[in-house]
Amino acid sequence: MSGYFRMRRDLRVPIAAMAVPPEVALEAFDPAQAGVCRDLMNRAYGEAGDEPVPVGAWYNTMVGDPQYDPSLVWVATSRSAVIGFCQCWRVPFVKDLVVESGWRRRGIGAALLNRALAEFADRGATSVDLKTDIDNVKAQSLYRRLGFVVVGENA
Repeated sequence: MSGYFRMRRDLRVPIAAMAVPPEVALEAFDPAQAGVCRDLMNRAYGEAGDEPVPVGAWYNTMVGDPQYDPSLVWVATSRSAVIGFCQCWRVPFVKDLVVESGWRRRGIGAALLNRALAEFADRGATSVDLKTDIDNVKAQSLYRRLGFVVVGENA
């Protein structure tokens, strides 16, 4: 089956704090990290069969989009290496959330996503949306655990 679910998180419901392993830090995105972030996304999205996107084309498109806000992009690092990435648009929308395969299931994706939810709540948003492939049941499990519900489907 192909297509995606649109999922939404009500921000009027409290956002639980998420711990990350002690060797992991959540940081603001630095444009110098663009290459490693895109490489991480290419690997993660390649697992789903997506074609790699060149770093330059991706970064130029991202920063040129009117919805881009550099304060809505975070990375998870361990020993200075990027192991996770979360990018949101100005409208309350999570555009990308990826975690290096060897670091998954340790709370890093949840912590990055909750960081985004908290930022949108601080900005006065009442909900946050995202899209996920219908076949991506692992991601959907994370999103549901964090309070997202399906609000639409595009098959």
